[in-house]
Amino acid sequence: MKILHMADVHLDSKFSRHFDNAKAKERKNELLVTFKNAISYAVNNDVEAIIIAGDLFDVSKISATSRDSVLDQIINNPDIIFYYLQGNHDAGSFVQRALDRVGELPSNLKMFSGEWKSYRQVGQDNVEIVITGAEITAENNDRLVASLSLDHNDFNIVTLHGQEVETAAKKDAEVIPLKDYRHRGIDYMALGHIHAPKKEELDARGIYSYPGCLEGRGYDECGPHGFNLIEVTGSKGNYKMDFQFVPFAKRIIYWEKLDVSGLEKSDDIVRKIYELVREKNILAKDMLRVELTGKVGDSTKIDVDYIEASLREDFYHVRIEDKTKPFVDYAGFINDRSLRGQFVRLIKEKQDNGSLSDDEAAEITRLGIDVLAGEDVI
Repeated sequence: MKILHMADVHLDSKFSRHFDNAKAKERKNELLVTFKNAISYAVNNDVEAIIIAGDLFDVSKISATSRDSVLDQIINNPDIIFYYLQGNHDAGSFVQRALDRVGELPSNLKMFSGEWKSYRQVGQDNVEIVITGAEITAENNDRLVASLSLDHNDFNIVTLHGQEVETAAKKDAEVIPLKDYRHRGIDYMALGHIHAPKKEELDARGIYSYPGCLEGRGYDECGPHGFNLIEVTGSKGNYKMDFQFVPFAKRIIYWEKLDVSGLEKSDDIVRKIYELVREKNILAKDMLRVELTGKVGDSTKIDVDYIEASLREDFYHVRIEDKTKPFVDYAGFINDRSLRGQFVRLIKEKQDNGSLSDDEAAEITRLGIDVLAGEDVI
């Protein structure tokens, strides 16, 4: 029996931080299409259960387009059971809108509440699983941990939405104290809330995993995104699970650092960025953020706007940041029998005794030499 586990889809995200209105709307629609494509993947790969571990939507007032699309995916795939546990971004509006539209929730949509709710599902291969879940709040967290009761002979999936911690003296909303869930008969903890994929051992029997968000939405959500696919085989008391993370996002977001020490022209930097792109196999459909690092001399002119313009047509989105530090050739001034040499020796002394960091010393030296040379200091 195959189960697909996704979380933190955040449909109706605004995408306004990095994009203009047209592109933000495009990304919003792409996210919904990726969700629909994930359901198609489930259909084509004989998945019988889909777990949505919270934050299916990003806002409480969801659009009719997202509502109808999600509802249609559920209604039109009656052979798949959808287990939807609401997260901190979900506010129940989907449920109410679904009731307004069709009068009742589809029979293949299973919901959770503030108390443990368990569903037993028998697959086409006669494999049985039990999916247990609850929506965590500050008021119920202590009670949930204490009241979880599972049959250790079952294959048990526990789904929650919250931040993993090893232990918590005070069990606030969205906190999952792993210590309290160990040795409770859990085979797989299907979690949501963390936006990066993660899989760890829970105890000798089970694992816990965050699939991460379905699509990266900004440069704080870099790398592959998708969902988990688990397959359960065997019989009661003797189950086996295979796990895989399936990269599925339409676009991958990259945040790279590039040392441009020794380069003097913006075109040289552009060429080095393209070398990085080829090395990392970054595609034109992807988003790219590059931090320029290293130490550069006064002759180096970095024009961020020009570099971005040179790259813009080859990537869905590009952002360049100049984080370089000034390079000061102390050897060229340190022995000068002049005011400039005396100044450099003074700064070098403070750097050597720890009064100034390397970066502070370099910047002060650069400014001081410019002043002594009669340059304007900005």
